[in-house]
Amino acid sequence: MERIRTLIVDDEPLARRRIAQLLELAPDCALVGECRNGTEALARLTDPAFPLDLVFLDVQMPDLSGLQVLQHLPAQGLPLIVFVTAYDRYTLQAFEAHAVDYLLKPIDPDRFGRCLAHVRELVQQRTSLQLYQQLQTLAREVALPRPSPDTALEVARPEQF
Repeated sequence: MERIRTLIVDDEPLARRRIAQLLELAPDCALVGECRNGTEALARLTDPAFPLDLVFLDVQMPDLSGLQVLQHLPAQGLPLIVFVTAYDRYTLQAFEAHAVDYLLKPIDPDRFGRCLAHVRELVQQRTSLQLYQQLQTLAREVALPRPSPDTALEVARPEQF
C-alpha cells in the first residue's frame, strides 16, 4: 500500500509540530505539507497537482475556520478529514461535515494512534473500492462478444490435442 499523503492545517506552530512528530512514528504516513491558515488550506485542497489522503484540520483559525474551508469544497473526492481543536463544542458540526475523527488538544499519543488505525481502515476501503471500479471498467473495455444462443460451439475432443 502507498503511504498516506497527509496535510496538517493549524494556525498554531506548536500544534503543527506535535502532529508532525506523531506522524513520524507512523511509517505508512507521509507528511506532504503544512498550512498555517484556512486560506492556504483551501489553495492546497483545490490543487489537482497535490493529491491528499488525509488532512488534520484545526477547527478554529483566524481567517477561515476548518468548517468554513470544507464548505468551500465539493464533498466528492475530499481526503479524509480529522478535526483537531482545543474545544469539544464543535464535535457535532465536525461529524456533520463528514469528519472521520475529532482530536482534542493537547493530543494524546494513544488517541492519535487509534485515530490513525481508523484512517488506515478507511484508506484501505477506498483503495479497494477504486481498484474494484478500475477492474470493472477494464472488464467492460475488453469484454468479448458473447455468442448468441443460436450459435453452435465447437468443443475440442481430447484426441484433437
